[in-house]
Amino acid sequence: MKAADEAAGVLKNGSYIKNPTAQNLNDLITDTGKIGSKQMSGQYMYVVDTNGNVIIGTRAGQRMPHPTLIGGVNPQVRAAGIVEIRGGQIYKVDNASGHYKPSNESLQAAQEAFGQLPSSAFSSKFQGYVPFDQ
Repeated sequence: MKAADEAAGVLKNGSYIKNPTAQNLNDLITDTGKIGSKQMSGQYMYVVDTNGNVIIGTRAGQRMPHPTLIGGVNPQVRAAGIVEIRGGQIYKVDNASGHYKPSNESLQAAQEAFGQLPSSAFSSKFQGYVPFDQ
């Protein structure tokens, strides 16, 4: 994948660029406890960094793999995948990442990190932490 990342321009001189859409999920929690606005919906890449922060972002219409959410020479994470947000609330979290290929155990790290968010950030129809292979 590194050759493809270099060709796409997201890996330069052995260092991943920082995805311009990357944001700490905690910074997106509103006064009402929702994520962004009630209109915020879609699938977002996420990583849980080594400090337990949940960083989300989009592919920004180009090749922007999970390592770009952190950037740098050797971006280390505890978990990675896709978080689905519907109406400003978390609907589902999985561990789909072609770069990190996280194990099902990484979902435990994701659950711990997402579990720090207020319950109002989760949909009443929350599907849970779903292994990608299911």
